[in-house]
Amino acid sequence: MKSGGIAIFLRPRLVAALSHSAHAEVRVNVARSGIDIAFAPIEVGREAHIWSDLGLEVEVLDVPGTRIEQVLTSGDADVGLGAAVALGARLKGVPTIGVAAIADLPYNFTLIVPVQSPIKTVADLHGRAVGVSTAGSLTEWLVKEVSRQQGWGSDGIKTVPLGGDEARIAALRSGGGIDADLAGLMQAADLSDKGQVRILVYFGDVVKNFQNLVLKASDKFIAEHPDRLERFLQGWYRTVIYMKTHPEESTKVIAAAFRADPVAVAKALPVEMKMMSEDGSFSAAGMEVVRQSLVELKILPTLPAMSDLITERFVPVKLK
Repeated sequence: MKSGGIAIFLRPRLVAALSHSAHAEVRVNVARSGIDIAFAPIEVGREAHIWSDLGLEVEVLDVPGTRIEQVLTSGDADVGLGAAVALGARLKGVPTIGVAAIADLPYNFTLIVPVQSPIKTVADLHGRAVGVSTAGSLTEWLVKEVSRQQGWGSDGIKTVPLGGDEARIAALRSGGGIDADLAGLMQAADLSDKGQVRILVYFGDVVKNFQNLVLKASDKFIAEHPDRLERFLQGWYRTVIYMKTHPEESTKVIAAAFRADPVAVAKALPVEMKMMSEDGSFSAAGMEVVRQSLVELKILPTLPAMSDLITERFVPVKLK
């Protein structure tokens, strides 16, 4: 009688403990570089309880773009967010591969000029100097592509590697060797609202058939935790849809996370969401352009095989 009573008393606690264990959160570390709405599903998903509903604790490592591969290789990060042109690192011995698409057309980038600049249209950029982040980067390739579209070849516009956003904006303001700057959409919207710059080009309007941003994962994470990666991708694309359908809530979270002007975020959000994938599928045409760009930017000496850049094992993501 007593033993039965004890069993009855213990059973609910045991069931509760087992239930908690089954839903205990596991951690995924994500590396990203720069302030971009396209990278904000981490914070938005956290505030919307999307990650916790999937039993995930997602932590961000904000690092310079050149260090994303390093932290993925060391195991400090499991997943990286960044430009598709960085996928060529695998052929240089970095054990990472693209697992899903974040965005296609580059609506997260603009070309800006000072308000008083005589440059009024893209045609006025011939022979001019544009600030980009680094040589061999996505920012450099975008400027070269605009030059090609104007019929000037890839070098009709000069690219000047100046590093991060702050350095480039400082150079633009001071007339320090550049006539225009390739700026992120949020930053451009903020500076435009303050009357400091004019937005000359939205790259998403002129660069077509391109795979812009991707999610990549380390070989180790894929091999040891494929189920965890699948859950992460579920959460990512659920959050993307949430951001498209809940712009006001998303704007508040993004502005707080990036310490950005809410007005600039609200203006940039609907533009940038146009490029965001809802299922992670890679663009075949876009990835072909990426392959070509890896040679053009001298990241790789020859065209890589697509299988050396991406795996389609995890996409398209079917939301549950």
